[in-house]
Amino acid sequence: MIRFGIAGIPLTSKGRTFIESVEDAHNLGLNALEVQLLRVNVEERPALDYAGMKPRDIDSSIIVDVLRQDENGNYVGVGIDTVIEEDDIVQELFWNMARNYDDLDDGGNLARELDVRLSMHAPYYMDLLNQDEMGDRSYNHLKWTLMIGKAMKARRVITHTGFYRGSKKDSLKRAVEVYQDISTRYSPENGYPFIGVETSGKTEIFGTVPDLMGLAKKIKNIEPILNFPHVHSLTGGSLIEIKDFDAVISEFRKYSKIDLYTEFAGVEYEGNNETKLTAIKHGDLKFETLAETIIDYDGDMTIISCSPLLEHDAQYMQLIYLRALSKKYQKRTTVKKATA
Repeated sequence: MIRFGIAGIPLTSKGRTFIESVEDAHNLGLNALEVQLLRVNVEERPALDYAGMKPRDIDSSIIVDVLRQDENGNYVGVGIDTVIEEDDIVQELFWNMARNYDDLDDGGNLARELDVRLSMHAPYYMDLLNQDEMGDRSYNHLKWTLMIGKAMKARRVITHTGFYRGSKKDSLKRAVEVYQDISTRYSPENGYPFIGVETSGKTEIFGTVPDLMGLAKKIKNIEPILNFPHVHSLTGGSLIEIKDFDAVISEFRKYSKIDLYTEFAGVEYEGNNETKLTAIKHGDLKFETLAETIIDYDGDMTIISCSPLLEHDAQYMQLIYLRALSKKYQKRTTVKKATA
């Protein structure tokens, strides 16, 4: 099955919540939604008001950690599967798309009922290879996205990695350390989504195809995410013919989890760097060619529109694909009649 979806809230949506986005994606005839963790604020505060409650029972925020004093008097995280005590400190996440864990659970249940496949995207600015404060902040953002993804039963969390630090070899080594750590702490075996590491569209940012293949070979719970406009930009416009698309799809398929997850838009690029995502009718990256490639794809695939036109282009891609599929079967029928 080929699923088509969007990255974020539909442009035509009147509501701005997670649950409303699921409903609107379904009403648009789409069956995939990449929920984006944007505009979040995390605050630490004394937990006195919540004493005796469990984090999931709090309706005013999403508690992402409970900090408790250890034997040395230092506050350490004890997770959210605990009863909050008076002397604890809670980390509260405030997000405009969901108020609490009930919202996440209700939206996830609705998505399953409507057959809208959920994924999540961590904040877009990430610098996971940085070993200073920015690296810690990026790690926490990915951790929180995994926690929310688990609560809504998303299949994967997509993230960028950030800037190279030193050589590409050194950067890959550091990336393996970071992703090995977080994918072990928050593993699919414990109900968390797979971590999908996205291809980069700029030369200074970690995420070439070899980068991601290197990660996936070393870490079983890491999934390389094929963003077609990023790959196209970074390789100076290499995705032109069916064989070009087929080659890159074959690489990513080796390490895909559940289905092959991809993103598509038109793109402008210069000097092997993406300058702007565009509507899919613009530029030399053609969805028509991809559609001709995947009509013979024998597995499951998700194609997410990251175009500025979002759901319009998702629906347009769906139409182009169905036309290509119909044309293929018409040819088969014509051949059968001719040989009968």
